[in-house]
Amino acid sequence: MRTVIDIDKDLLELAQHELGTSTMKETVNAALKEIAERAKRREAFEYWRTRDNTDLLDSDIQRHAW
Repeated sequence: MRTVIDIDKDLLELAQHELGTSTMKETVNAALKEIAERAKRREAFEYWRTRDNTDLLDSDIQRHAW
């Protein structure tokens, strides 16, 4: 889809740096993908959190997981 929008130049540059992208199109698409994936991660975490899996909330256990 092609559209015309105003984009904050400073935010674009920050996003490009963070995402490692070089074009506006690449940056916008990467940012949209990141947000969509973040929602999926939140849903997955919520699924496991509500199943009495307290290990996910234990900082000592999680520190070793990463």
